[in-house]
Amino acid sequence: MSAQEPDVESNPDPEETPVEATAESMEPAPELTPPRRKMGLGQKLIVGVLLTVVLAPPTAGFYSYFSGVPLHLLASAKGKEEGREAAETPTSASVALVSGRVHTVAVPDEVCGSLGIHTGDHDAIGVALPPSHMRPLVLPGSTALDPNRLARVRARFAPARVVKLAQVEDPIRASGRTEFRELRQGDHVTKGDLLGVFYSPDVASRKNDLLDALVQLDLDQKILDEADKHAEAVPQVFLLTETRAVQGDRNAINRALTNLRLWDIPQDEIDALHAEAKKICADKNAWIKTPEGRWASRAKQPAAGANGAAQEQENPWGRVTLRAPFDGVVVERNVTVGDLVVDNTVNLFQIADVSRLLVVASCPEDELPILESLTHNQKRWAIRTVGQNSASGLSGAIEEIGYVIDPNQHTAVVKGYVENPGRHIRGGQYVTATVEIPPPVGVVEIPADALVDDGLQSLVFVQPDPEAHVFSMRRVHVVQRFEHTVFVQATPIPPEERLTARESEQSLLPKEALLPGERVLLAGAVELKAVVMDLESRPGPKPAPDRPLKSRHRAAFDLESPRAVPSTRKG
Repeated sequence: MSAQEPDVESNPDPEETPVEATAESMEPAPELTPPRRKMGLGQKLIVGVLLTVVLAPPTAGFYSYFSGVPLHLLASAKGKEEGREAAETPTSASVALVSGRVHTVAVPDEVCGSLGIHTGDHDAIGVALPPSHMRPLVLPGSTALDPNRLARVRARFAPARVVKLAQVEDPIRASGRTEFRELRQGDHVTKGDLLGVFYSPDVASRKNDLLDALVQLDLDQKILDEADKHAEAVPQVFLLTETRAVQGDRNAINRALTNLRLWDIPQDEIDALHAEAKKICADKNAWIKTPEGRWASRAKQPAAGANGAAQEQENPWGRVTLRAPFDGVVVERNVTVGDLVVDNTVNLFQIADVSRLLVVASCPEDELPILESLTHNQKRWAIRTVGQNSASGLSGAIEEIGYVIDPNQHTAVVKGYVENPGRHIRGGQYVTATVEIPPPVGVVEIPADALVDDGLQSLVFVQPDPEAHVFSMRRVHVVQRFEHTVFVQATPIPPEERLTARESEQSLLPKEALLPGERVLLAGAVELKAVVMDLESRPGPKPAPDRPLKSRHRAAFDLESPRAVPSTRKG
């Protein structure tokens, strides 16, 4: 290489190398920006594919959301022209509007298979039938003792001392012996069984009044009888005085008997007073033999045993017994031997007849109109709880529906009675009360899957011909909803309720009745609704009926979709 030739390796770009070194060339050159590279054909293809993969799904999703056309219909439909968008021609080719019928589409067999309308050898079709039964109304509650069969045994006399309580057998299984114990809660008693023995000075005083009146009547009656035998020798005023004395004795007996009966003194104790009065009248010295007579004559008194026994022996007329008013169970006992009862409003015993119990249930306030609409024969419930083996529950009647609503739980109190065979159910036990509600009149029952509800209107697709996959979209009036079924009105809807002015502004369909026996679609209803709304919203001629529809419950103008009504028809 010669000295005059440029150094190629040190200067890779010969065009930018100066020929002669001048003073100006020795100055530092400004920094030059590197030239922008251009993409090759392969790189452009890769970028285009990536953009298509990234942007195509969101774009299709946005279009499906705003247009209402499902994605799987977009994907399964085939267009005749390759440049047309997937949301236009494929849908109309798959599902088409039926000429002469509004809101009616014909669905091909392949689309029926993809939507689940046709599976196997049958279609997903349900029949609107009158409801045979309705969801039962289940109310939580508890049992209580029947207040009409609850006896509160009280001492109508005070003060009174408890001398003795009733003894009941208590078998000891280990030894086989039978012992006695005091009456306590849970024991069964029959009418007339002894509950307790009391001593009351007031009762003794009232009994002595009756005894005194009986003895005095016997004496005055003898005097009057003897005076009548010798009336010619006795002054008239004496006869009148004795007659007045006999009448006063009779009044005293009536007064004493009334007081004892008001205190619920047993009749056998009252009869004992009459026998004692006869004994006293027959033997003039009978009183001397009593403890009081011996005390008055300064005779020696016998040794007394326990205080209660001695007191009862010395004062037999102060002894009072309390007995069970009817058959039942002792649910409360508030006395022990030796207690002094000073308040006659305290319940000493409570006896309850548990063969019938009161049921108190809570009914939500929104269920009260249904419960109150029942007839007297329909207001019955079945009670289910532990302790009863009947699968159907114990039958009872609803007697009372409370008027006041609990502000905290928003429930009303419902009361009724239920029989308690075997006395296995106890008071205060948790129960569930099931009330069978009869189905309403003028409705049909359809599966919940047949209903399409978007918050504004409830739609179903009706199949007029069982042999053709042609479905008509219809707006219905839902009466009541359940977990798996829906009650829909089957009677004609009044014109003012079919389509209000506000619903018309929102382009909603008029409400129509669903007659018994009509076939409704159970699958793919949501997708078909979107297709119908999309097809009817496209520009172009809309299907119009060739002749007026002969329907008993629908008029021709009611079947037109608000979306298909031209704006020129207003007014």
